[in-house]
Amino acid sequence: MKSCKIFLFIILIVFSSCSTQESKISIGFLADTFEIARWQKDRQYFVEKAEELGAKVIVKSANGDDVRQVKLAQELIDEGVKVLVVVATNSNSAAAIVRLAHKNNVKVIGYARLIKNCDLDYFITFDVEKIGSLQADYIKNIKPQGTYVLINGDKADINAQIEHSGVIKSLQTEIESGNIKLLYDAFIEGWSPENAEHLMKKIVEFGNEPIDAVIVGNDGMATGIYEALAEYGLSGEVLLTGLDAEPIALKRILNGDQSMTVYMSIKKLAYANAELAVKIAKNQKINTDFKYTDNGRIKVPTIVLEPQVVDKNNIETTVIAENFVTMQDIEKSSY
Repeated sequence: MKSCKIFLFIILIVFSSCSTQESKISIGFLADTFEIARWQKDRQYFVEKAEELGAKVIVKSANGDDVRQVKLAQELIDEGVKVLVVVATNSNSAAAIVRLAHKNNVKVIGYARLIKNCDLDYFITFDVEKIGSLQADYIKNIKPQGTYVLINGDKADINAQIEHSGVIKSLQTEIESGNIKLLYDAFIEGWSPENAEHLMKKIVEFGNEPIDAVIVGNDGMATGIYEALAEYGLSGEVLLTGLDAEPIALKRILNGDQSMTVYMSIKKLAYANAELAVKIAKNQKINTDFKYTDNGRIKVPTIVLEPQVVDKNNIETTVIAENFVTMQDIEKSSY
């Protein structure tokens, strides 16, 4: 009799263990690339929060290849994910991912980048147009008259277009009045620092006039722009913006070689995506006051987070206070 009770107890333990494994839902995190430092943090925070909420996360990266990203989406679906969270490599072609997911009863959340012309389920982002206006307003307040250059991100990335729109809206009146001359306005494929540097050298060499400010789409490209300006002895003389609050950019800011960057709390973004994904996967009620974003086909339910300016006056009360970076991270960065 005693041996029977022990046997029954073992069976109950095994059954309980199997039941727990089966109840753990899977979520797919499909990235564009992890070659840019900030996306590594997105992955870290997303996985951290999703696992805390009881989900298993399967992570895949397209390495900047939009065709590969569609194939990886199929792989994740085949592996049984309930929700796909997608950082789209291409905002247009990623619509194929949404169609593929919906055929398999999988919901899709657009992470930071809108997926256009499809029935995207949800979108979580920062106010990207405001990022552009923050950059332009900051520079305009310092230099309300002068010659400006705009170096924008990849035109295939909808965020690059929206950010650029925010810059132009902020500068439009001064451009029309002649206070600001727009010397050059270009989009850089792949947000490439090397391509940005190469272009900036050409602008300096053939522009035939002093440049007062370069409004740059992100800190990675700002590194390339800085290198070009430094080669011509212009570092620190030309106002320079960025985005992402990368340690190397923060070091340039403290050294006077970059004016500002825009900080998006990646932890807030990743946590918001993870929380929504887990609720969807568990069929829980979603009590969120959504805004709506037109993606060319539908009005997508959207959660919008606020970006903020970071300069030498508030580095410690923003990115360091939120443990986004440490002062040691900044100090050990080299450029």
